[in-house]
Amino acid sequence: MAEALPAVDAIDRNALVDRRGRAYRAVKAGLVPRWWRVWADVAGGYAALAATAVALDVLERTAPRMLLLWILVGALLFGWTIAFIQLFLHEAAHWNLAPDRTWNDRLANLFVGLLTGQDVAAYRRVHFDHHRHLGTPRDTERSYFAALDGRFLAEALCGVAALRVLRTRDRALATADVDRPGRRRAMLVAGILLNAGVVALAAATGRWAIAVAWPLGIAAVHPVINATRQLLEHRSFEARRDVDYAAVAHGPVTRMFAGGLVSRTLGGAGFDRHLLHHWEPQLSYTRLADLEAFLLDTPSGAVFRAQTTTYGRAFRRLFRA
Repeated sequence: MAEALPAVDAIDRNALVDRRGRAYRAVKAGLVPRWWRVWADVAGGYAALAATAVALDVLERTAPRMLLLWILVGALLFGWTIAFIQLFLHEAAHWNLAPDRTWNDRLANLFVGLLTGQDVAAYRRVHFDHHRHLGTPRDTERSYFAALDGRFLAEALCGVAALRVLRTRDRALATADVDRPGRRRAMLVAGILLNAGVVALAAATGRWAIAVAWPLGIAAVHPVINATRQLLEHRSFEARRDVDYAAVAHGPVTRMFAGGLVSRTLGGAGFDRHLLHHWEPQLSYTRLADLEAFLLDTPSGAVFRAQTTTYGRAFRRLFRA
């Protein structure tokens, strides 16, 4: 496909120099993770969850007749924020949550994976195959195989898309010699217990907006956001609805998304610069802005500008395709 990014793939990194004469390899070597930024962003996500819960409690007590509205708004905010926090599991998969790899995984499971019952080691095994097989039927993260339409959004909202993701991951892990099914099951059970505890505590204290909005957010809104985000990152504008990309290669496509509140949250943890992540997978998202600034100051800058859009424009174009 035209968006297989041959111009990006053809760039010679060893010859890449910006207008100040800095070589790409030297610049990259100085882009070390900013660990404080990682945990400030994770903490910001949890602060947003707490603020949403407090707001729902106040609104329910102030205007109880509008309970349904508060539930819907709360589900959207909970789901959006949980989706944001879950993006850091991806960062942990590339060992960019902490300097020590053992602690990286422990902290990832405790503060990120536990929310949805995911084990970072298992996710890492699946995610690395996404990098290896992007755009092929062997890709393990394949939401973009489907067309963006009402059916896609309805299936994501009802959990059908999430079940497909779980089946794909299970198949990938079934052949992985590093898989630890016991730890995966333990994380899943722990996640279920955590979320059940949140709902039970809210119900027991009469906070019904929270008790209903939380499971809706995590089980319905979060999967829609996650699946749609991945589709916007990787589905070609030229992709056809009548082609089964599980059988026919879609081609590797990835984009960058312009700034703003939506990009910083929907595309948090560096997902708004997804092209750069696939360009340098092990680079911390806290340094992708620096990498982008360097690349835009090189003769290849126009190549990266051409792959930049917004989530809104990409959504409209793909939905109308």
